[in-house]
Amino acid sequence: MSNAFKAGRVIAPDAKWTGDEPEWNGWETWPVEKFYKTRARALGFYNYYLDTAAMKPLVLDWMKSNGYNKDDVAAIKEANPNVLPSTVGKLVRCLTRGMPSIHPQTTEYFATLPFHDEPPVPKDDASVVHYELKRAITLLRASSPVDDGDVTKVKAPTPSPLDRIRERVHKEIVSPLEDCLDQWAATRSGNASFNMSTALRDSKIPAQGCKTILDWLEKNYEEYNGALQRTDEQLVEGYSYLSKPELRKIVKSLESMIGDVRNHAKIKNSTRKPRKKKVKDASKQVSKLKYQQHSADWSLDSVSPTRIPTSQRLYLFNTKTRVLSVYIASGPAGFEIKGTSLKGYDASSSFVATLRKPKETLNNILSSTPKQLDKLFVNLTVKKKPANGRINEQTIILKVVEHKI
Repeated sequence: MSNAFKAGRVIAPDAKWTGDEPEWNGWETWPVEKFYKTRARALGFYNYYLDTAAMKPLVLDWMKSNGYNKDDVAAIKEANPNVLPSTVGKLVRCLTRGMPSIHPQTTEYFATLPFHDEPPVPKDDASVVHYELKRAITLLRASSPVDDGDVTKVKAPTPSPLDRIRERVHKEIVSPLEDCLDQWAATRSGNASFNMSTALRDSKIPAQGCKTILDWLEKNYEEYNGALQRTDEQLVEGYSYLSKPELRKIVKSLESMIGDVRNHAKIKNSTRKPRKKKVKDASKQVSKLKYQQHSADWSLDSVSPTRIPTSQRLYLFNTKTRVLSVYIASGPAGFEIKGTSLKGYDASSSFVATLRKPKETLNNILSSTPKQLDKLFVNLTVKKKPANGRINEQTIILKVVEHKI
């Protein structure tokens, strides 16, 4: 809605519903509940009458009076008004009109609030404004061209991917939700003008960002529902300006939003591509592998163990126990070596067996093609046992088949 000031006050054409601009004279004598009720009404009032462009001059004046240098003021002045959350302008207006940065009884008041395992940590409003201004100025400087001749200029730190998600969630979802809540307080209506499903989809919020939104929604749902169900006297008193039908509308809107966020998170998780596993270099995988390179008794030489990772079939022979081990990979990724053990084999089709005629069987294995090997073990009458994937100093690496048969 367009805004107008007269004699330093915000004109309120709809004062019949919104009331006049809140005053802070004599707040020291108010009960703390009245203080926070007035603060909530003030945020709703300014949300109704002032947009970010109208509040920008208020913020600039406040910055000049609170120690910000010319460069900082100029950065905010030249930026788009939406670079700051609208809550900043609302708090600045309240502070300049006499609202204290924090009520002296805030800590005690927060300790009495329901639905919290631990009391919320109080934050004074001036600190909130300073934090948002600092964050906006940092982002503006990071996105501005760097003068190559200015060697003393320090590049702003690059935010992590998770920080970027949180920043986007706060700017595109949580901040508009706060405005929506202020609008409910001002207009006494639960008819939210915020379409959660559309906002999540258009903003492309990933599943990781949904928790922040859910925390905000569930916190406010508990408070409004507590007032509706009359489970807490303080909540009933705090939201006494809303009728039961109005509270019911707000609770229903919050319930719908919570469901939309949870559905969005499920969809994003189900469509998320699994992270591709990085294959470790073969030489690094076999660096600790213990095996027998040569056996004079059996006239056998091991093939290079670096051929084992990602291969599909593996044939091993223990020269001490005469045990043959046959391993078949469980999937297209093939085998993997971890320490001295083989991983990624199919336990149902892999086996070990003690050979009765080892020389004959070994010669057949070494001379057979991969397809002939299947027929060889069909006709081999030995007792098969489950394989355990162990490779030791008495093990000869007989044969490796890289491709699936």
